[in-house]
Amino acid sequence: MSSTDERDAMEGGGSGFQCPEDFECVAKSHKSATSDEDVELWLIKAPADFNPESLNSRRFPLSGYKMQKIKDGGVKKYYHMVASPGTDLSVQPLLQTEDKLVPAAPFQGVITMAEAHGDHTGVHSIPDRPPLSLPQGLKQRYRPFGALVPKKRKTARKSEISESAKKKKTK
Repeated sequence: MSSTDERDAMEGGGSGFQCPEDFECVAKSHKSATSDEDVELWLIKAPADFNPESLNSRRFPLSGYKMQKIKDGGVKKYYHMVASPGTDLSVQPLLQTEDKLVPAAPFQGVITMAEAHGDHTGVHSIPDRPPLSLPQGLKQRYRPFGALVPKKRKTARKSEISESAKKKKTK
C-alpha cells in the first residue's frame, strides 16, 4: 500500500482535504497527550507584548468578563478579559512527545485579552455643578424652589396683634 493510499484511507476516500506530500497524516484523537486528566487547555488571545508568566497564580472566571490588574515587569497594567467556553474551535493543539508532535485534547474555550487604557482605580467623584451665572443686566424671572433662602419676617408685638384683632372684631 502506498503512502497516498494510506492518506486516502485516513481521510475518508480522498474527497476533501488532501495532505501535502511532505506531511504525515495522523488520525484525530480525543485522547489527551498530557499525563494529568484534570488539565484543561484554553486558547489565550493576548497582545503581542503580554508576558504569559504574569498569569501565574491568578484567578479569573472561565465564562464572562472581568477587568484584571496584572503587574508585568514592575508595571501595573489593566486588561479586559473575556472568556468563552466551547469546544467548537477549528484549531487543534499539538504537544511534543519525545521526537514527534502528537494531537492534544481539544481546547475548552477561548480567553481574549485586551489592554485597557486610563485610570481604573475605583469610584471617581463627580464634581459639583457650578452655580448659575446670568449675564449682567438680565433679570431672572423664574426662581427654582430652594434657590433662595427665605427671608426672616419681623415678629409683631403682642400689642400690635391685639389691636389688629380688635379692629377685625369691630367691623
